[in-house]
Amino acid sequence: MNLHGQLKSGRTRLVELTDEDLILKVQEGQNQAFDILVGRYKNRLYAYLFRLLGNESEAEEFAQETFVRAYMHADKYKTIAKFSTWLYTIGTNLVRNRIRNIKRRPRMVSMWSDDQGGGDGRWVDLKDDAPSPEDSMDQKKLKELIQEAIERIPVKYRPSFVLRELNGLTYEEIAAATGLKLGTVRSRINRGRAHFKKAVTPLLGDDNRFKEN
Repeated sequence: MNLHGQLKSGRTRLVELTDEDLILKVQEGQNQAFDILVGRYKNRLYAYLFRLLGNESEAEEFAQETFVRAYMHADKYKTIAKFSTWLYTIGTNLVRNRIRNIKRRPRMVSMWSDDQGGGDGRWVDLKDDAPSPEDSMDQKKLKELIQEAIERIPVKYRPSFVLRELNGLTYEEIAAATGLKLGTVRSRINRGRAHFKKAVTPLLGDDNRFKEN
């Protein structure tokens, strides 16, 4: 096997590894392993940071900074935590420091996640029948309304709410990522859900195509 074939075979084996095994490979000096991790998480991390920051360029900048710090401090990763939790911890801390430094409430926007199928069953249920072309504007309006409702969730509750409802982290993982106690995480998620439901109901009005869980 030539050198190119060996490199390709080695990358194939790396792709088959778990996140946690890949970051351990990074600790051993295998940079390709980190490239694979970036590929797996760049979209999810960007989406999370955008929901918190509400600015595309800042979300991109913070995502890059998060990956840089993860690479530089790869040796600090311990297998007692999932890699995703460790990565979100770094990103969350960067945002927290930004908020602390500017001494003001940031404008925080949450985009409806495309990979959730256009409507997350946790919040709003769409009819099962596929949308017709004339319904496209209605779906766009729905997404905008949901974004607006999420913006009305107090900043205090938003990170835990987003990590749970959009990123699917467990309560324990959110506690690790945010540095909050488990009970506080549960409380903030529940309060976030309550604020969301309170905000989304009047926005949806009497449109009977949508219903709350």
